[in-house]
Amino acid sequence: MYNPLEQFTITPMIRIYNDWIDLTITNSTIMLLISVLTILLITSSNNNKIIVNKWQRFFELTFKAVQDIVVSMLPGKSNEKYIPLIMNLFFFILFNNLIGLIPYSFTTTSHIAITFTLSLSIIIGVTYIGLRKHSIGFLKLFIPSGLNKGFIRILIPLIFVIELISYLTRIISLSVRLTANMMSGHTLLKIIANFGLQYTSFYPYFFVLIPLVILIPVVILELGVAIIQAYVFTMLTASYIKDAELLH
Repeated sequence: MYNPLEQFTITPMIRIYNDWIDLTITNSTIMLLISVLTILLITSSNNNKIIVNKWQRFFELTFKAVQDIVVSMLPGKSNEKYIPLIMNLFFFILFNNLIGLIPYSFTTTSHIAITFTLSLSIIIGVTYIGLRKHSIGFLKLFIPSGLNKGFIRILIPLIFVIELISYLTRIISLSVRLTANMMSGHTLLKIIANFGLQYTSFYPYFFVLIPLVILIPVVILELGVAIIQAYVFTMLTASYIKDAELLH
């Protein structure tokens, strides 16, 4: 694979289709199923053990971090109901990001179709939360406080339209941010790896170490980016839920 963008190609693995239905299973589908099954395996594991191993300790710390995000963004006991959503969202994005670092695997979060669908679902859900709790009062979210006084009130329609557009562009910003970071990092990794393969035919083989020394820090950087992007995505989701709940 010498084309760095070839790794993002969706390849059909199993095709079951006719004139009425198409149940094609691609490499993207398989990776999504792996991440979902991994989350189900983790959440269904026995949490009543007295002795916990390092993995259980890691997930406990992760859960505590996600809980702190929700509590800081959404104060109040009633809002802790969003913890399972935020936690599963974090693990889903994290696992899909990390799977893409495995050689010859596939990064589902590098495709805008996946991230856009996920972002669109979140915004639709957030809008439903706001409308269900505040009804027509949810529209106050698009009118900053202080505009209903004096002569400045004539700007309310313009500000409303601008805020509404800004609200809808969250779908694009959420998806593009994740996709761009995953695609750019993985492309850089592939370019460096292909650059290293060109030195395997040279003697001495010491030259192979040159791109390898460069590749290791990039892999570590990509690992950090995978975690940070999952964290940022969940932070923004919690922030959007906060806007719907508190209207600010």
